[in-house]
Formats: sequence, C-alpha cells, structure tokens
Amino acid sequence: MIQELFSWLDARRITYIPVDTEVVDIPGFGRFFAADLSGVESIFRSDGDRLVFNLMESPDVLMEEGIFHVAFPFGRNWYYYDLREEFSFNLLKYIGRPKPLVHDVPFVNLGIHTSYELLNACGSPEDLCRKAKWLGHTAVGICDRNTMAATLNLQKECANTGLKHIFGYSLTMMHEEERVGLKIYALDNEGLHNLLRIQRAVMVDSEDNTLRYKQLLMYAAGCVVVFATRSVYWMAGHPKQVERIRKGAEAVYYQVDANEYKADRIDREQLEALKYYFGNCYDADTDSFTVEPILIPDCYYMDKDDAGYRIVVNKIATGAAHEQSDDQYFKTADELYDTLRPLFSGQWNFDSLFRRMCRPTVEIAGRADASFETGRMFMPEYRMRPEERERYGDRRTMFLRLLDDGLNRKVPEPERERYRERLDEEVYIIESTDNVDYFLMQWDMVREAHQRGIATGIGRGSAGGSLVSYLLGITSIDPLKYGLIFSRFLVPERCGLSWKDELTVLAPDITISKGERYVEIESEGKTCRLCPDARLRVIRAGKERTIYADELMCGDEILFDRRDCLWNLKELETHESDLRTPPSL
Repeated sequence: MIQELFSWLDARRITYIPVDTEVVDIPGFGRFFAADLSGVESIFRSDGDRLVFNLMESPDVLMEEGIFHVAFPFGRNWYYYDLREEFSFNLLKYIGRPKPLVHDVPFVNLGIHTSYELLNACGSPEDLCRKAKWLGHTAVGICDRNTMAATLNLQKECANTGLKHIFGYSLTMMHEEERVGLKIYALDNEGLHNLLRIQRAVMVDSEDNTLRYKQLLMYAAGCVVVFATRSVYWMAGHPKQVERIRKGAEAVYYQVDANEYKADRIDREQLEALKYYFGNCYDADTDSFTVEPILIPDCYYMDKDDAGYRIVVNKIATGAAHEQSDDQYFKTADELYDTLRPLFSGQWNFDSLFRRMCRPTVEIAGRADASFETGRMFMPEYRMRPEERERYGDRRTMFLRLLDDGLNRKVPEPERERYRERLDEEVYIIESTDNVDYFLMQWDMVREAHQRGIATGIGRGSAGGSLVSYLLGITSIDPLKYGLIFSRFLVPERCGLSWKDELTVLAPDITISKGERYVEIESEGKTCRLCPDARLRVIRAGKERTIYADELMCGDEILFDRRDCLWNLKELETHESDLRTPPSL
C-alpha cells in the first residue's frame, strides 16, 4: 500500500520522506498515515447517528504520534483528510513542496484555457491558481478562446493566493481571405478595455466569430499580440501588416507551443509550422527573429491524468471522442524543456534559446496591471432617445412618469391609493439601490419585443412580486392581487448595501429646508432628503433625544441606525419632478 502511495507522490512531483511501512512525511505539510482499505467492504461505517471514515486505527493514537492526516485510495486517485476536522475528500496533490527543477528558468504560463471555454477545457481558476502557487509561480495568464468569462474569477483567485493575473484572449483574425490565429494580452486598463471591445467585435458584431485586421489595428493599444504557431505563414508573408500591428500594439511575438506533440494528426501541421519559423524567420548573422518567439503552451487541463475529462466534454460538444493529445496540461519548465529539446538540432544553443523564449513571459507579467474595479456595483446607464429626453428631461423623471401611466392604466381608481402606497415603497428601495436604469432597460427590451411581435413570458420567480415590473409591462402579474411580496425580489442586503449600526453625519454647518413632503438638508455641497415623519435620534446641546425630521435644527447631530441609512437618508439629484414621499417608518 505504501509503495502505491509513493508512486502517486512521485507522479505528482511531491517531495516526501518515508517514515515506516505506513507513514510518510511530506515536508511543509505534515505526516500521512496510509490507510489500507483492501479488507473492508465500505470506506464508511456507522458511529451512532453519523457516518465516519472506516479507519481501523485510533485517531487519538495517530495524533499523539504527530500524524494528523490519513491518505487513502479511491477509484484511480488518492485522497486525504485531516483527523482534526470533519471528514472530507481532498485530492492528494499540490501539497507540501514540489521536487526542485533541473532547469530553474523564470517562466510564467500564459496559455491556460479554463472551463469557461465551454466544452473544450476543464481547469477552473481555483485549480489553476492552486497549482501555480504550488509550483512557485508568481503570476498566471489565461487565454480562453472567444470568451473572457473567467477573467473576474481569475482576478479574485489570484488576489486570494498572492499571484499576479494576466488577461488573455484567443481568437481568429480575418485578413482578406486568410484566417490568422492570435492571442492578445492586456497590459493595462486601456488594453483591458480594448480586449473587451475585441470580444464584442468577435462574438457580437461578427457573423463568423472572427476579428477583422482593421479592427485589430483599432484596438491594439495597451495589448500584446501573439501570432499562433500555425499562423507563421501569414506572418512571414505580410511584413508590412505585421509592422503596422507592431506600431499599434505594445509588443508582437510568435507563439512556440510545447504541448501538442502526441497525436500525429496534430503534429504534422504544428511541427511543420515551427520548422518553417525557425528556418525562415531567423537571421543567424544578427541573432534576430523577424518576430521574437515566446513560449506559450496551450493548456486545457491541470494535470496529465485529467486528459480524460477533456475527451468527455469534447464528446458532449461533438458527439464523438476524437483522437487528441494527452499532453496539453500545465507543465513545469523541466517538462517544457524536455518536450522541445529533441526538436532542435545541434546548430542551436538550446539552453540559450529556451531562456530567450521564456523571458518575454516574465516581462509581460511584470508589466501587466490590468484589473477590474471591484467593491462597488456597476450598472449600465439607460441611454435615452432624443424624443424621450425632450418629453421627460431625465431618466428618473421618465421612470416615475411611466409608473404613473401604468398605475392609471392598469389599476381602477378606488384601488389606486393602496397600490400607490406599495409603489412608493418599491420605488424608494429601487432608487436607494441605484436600480432605476436596470428597470428602464428591462422595460425597453420587453417593449421592443412586443413591437416586433416577439413573445415574452408573464414573469418568473420572485420578479412576479414587483409592482414596478407589472406597471412597466415587464411582467403580466399583479402582485397585490395575488399577495406577492416585493422583498423576495429586491432587498438592500441582496444588493450589497453596506450597513452601519450607528453613524453621526450632521454637523453645525448644515442648512435645513422644511417642506410639506420632505425635509431637505444641505451639507458640503450634497443634498439629502428625509421623510418629515421619520423619527430620528439626535444629539442636541450635548444631550441625546428622539425627534421627527421636521423638528431638526442646525447643529443637530443625527445618530442614524440601519433603517435610517436606507429609508431616510438618500442623496438625490435635483429633479423638476415631484419627489415621491418615502413610506413612514
């Protein structure tokens, strides 16, 4: 049993020290006990009302000896769990320290394809970051084909693991009648914005999911462009076009891929392209390439034994499990070196060439600082048509007018007061959570569908509880008629609204204006409006007291509680339309 465990650890390059016939020490992690399950019918047994791992040895005895982990085989894998915690399956890999590399060359893997490249790749950003961190990498890059869906999760996982992220994108460019494979990496936020524009051009504006050459020139700023391996013929045959790309982009490279050398049908084109590049794009006298090489291995899964997962997703996608390489995994620098070395003759100083191809990956990682801004909600803005702007003036006025029209049209006169009370409540929450534009866009889409004769649903899920959605025609369900509640659809907590138990906000320099429908407070150029019936705790002349909002005086300091922060204190733009009165609390 212990030998099987050793073989597993060797295959995954995990450093270990044998202790005895049942125990192995993994430096940097701890001691493992190899559980023998050959004589048991099940890996679980009953312990009162719960199931526990069927470990014959006493956990207390093992822990007294400094053994806190149990390793066990299950299926074709080895797993482990911590005796100090509730039992859980943990795949035995990426723990401790990896075996030291023979070729310790600085290298950043920029060729990872994630599971967001649907039905073609299998690695998650979590697994990617975990393996990269374990291997000692300082950064990782992704290059999913025709999608950037993984970028935000990659950024979050890299932040959690202390890695630097690089956003990349794989695509096909059309130049005249030729198809050219590219990878594009964003170096800064300008590059990220252009990468997003490229994705739109490929996936929305193009009928064949390709990027036009002129579009690449438009969006190359802030980006690094890499020609895919098999695009060498276009690259070599169009030096002027390549030079124009080079002038617009931050840098241009040619991809050397060391991960596709197992399946003969792949080898032929791939190897011929590499042979052509190193034979025709290199000047020995000046030791220069027309376009510098960069080592980017396309990786579609994390480990070699994960190749079967890609076969499964490919079969789901195509209906047939075709021949493919089992070598397209996240390799170490040693593995990449050993794969490429046999391809080069003695005329090349391969050690120097290998370092040369690795160097740009580190340089790109060092310069890359593109990132999404997180920590606050971003909502797109509804773009008013000229006739809408002329009629309503601004988006908020338009929103309120549409609701008034819907209320008058759909609700009988005797019921309007009751509906108005519910409507005011919903509107106040929608405005407090900055969702006015969201509802306007939903209204616009449904209206356009109806005008074109496209069927829409009556509403689904918790959206049926929104009176606003009903009055705008987004749904066809009257929530008051059926007793549906709005809070299932939208509550401040679901919108990421940060609560504060107590907050002192008013100072002696405030200006207070009192009206019939609201109390307006101006301070530091900001205007806040409160319901006049809002009960507030204030400090006045050093003493705490409870008053109504219309009793406020200059010099009062308000102690807002959580409900006050939402319901009573709302910063609003100045509008010509009347302010709706928020519900009394």
